Amino acid sequence: MRSRWIRLPLLVLAAWAVASVALGWWVLPGLLLNPPLPQRTEAQRASIRQMLQGKDGSFTSVRVPGGQGAPLELWHLRRAAPRGAVIYLHGFGDDVWGTLGRARSLPEWDAVGFTFRGRDRNPSTPCTMGGWERQDVVAAFRYLEAAGFPAERIVIAGWSMGAGVGLLALEDLEREGKRPGGALLECPFQDLHRAARDHIRGTLGHLEPLATLAERVALWASARQAHFDPASVSPLRSAERIGCRIALITGDADPETPVDGVRGIARFHPDLTIIHGAGHCEASNRFEGGWGGWAQSRIKTWGL
Repeated sequence: MRSRWIRLPLLVLAAWAVASVALGWWVLPGLLLNPPLPQRTEAQRASIRQMLQGKDGSFTSVRVPGGQGAPLELWHLRRAAPRGAVIYLHGFGDDVWGTLGRARSLPEWDAVGFTFRGRDRNPSTPCTMGGWERQDVVAAFRYLEAAGFPAERIVIAGWSMGAGVGLLALEDLEREGKRPGGALLECPFQDLHRAARDHIRGTLGHLEPLATLAERVALWASARQAHFDPASVSPLRSAERIGCRIALITGDADPETPVDGVRGIARFHPDLTIIHGAGHCEASNRFEGGWGGWAQSRIKTWGL
């Protein structure tokens, strides 16, 4: 009888381990590497561009190589007399047209946007949450410099995944000796391990600790499939190394990028606005004057 009670927990433990490995190897990597994107027709994209450019603006499109050589379709909204340029970075499962609309809030600035890794044109390209996307941002930055914009007049604006990737890219740019004008970041994720854990918690709730092994296996499997290092995807570590001016905004009711993770980043960049009761990517909309009011106040403080 005693041996039976010993065997039963061992069998349960073995079953959990096997299920975790199977889940982490075959199921979870697809959730990270292949998030669905908005389905937009060419007519819908053209309509968004027409709305954004108004009477005085104009769009141009250029192809540049991004991370791992993946082709990026950069969309450049040109203003009549721009004070500088803003690179807009979208979140997980979104595309350039879900984010570039924010450019209406900064009408005196040129706007540049793209879909990370060119996934709107080639969805089979894996999303790596910054492993390769950070190079996409660097490519956009270099494009703007070649177009005549000084580094100190180029600002990065990002949301969620885009905010985290922005921090990674800023570290890379500063390592090259660049000095960007600043970064406007809403609810950046802390690091890849934390992002996976928070995302799965949103599905499993209090049962999430049971998926710890599956999470680790999934990150390892994702890294092998997409050829990147998960340990290098740490916006928190990048924030510690960045001298660039950074403004942060988030909500204290955000379950996807919890406020404690953003506070960790704010230890190195203390311009943090927390909106009570705001969920994921809702904080700037609740700020007085919306995202534009918050962004313009920071840009004014920076003397840009």
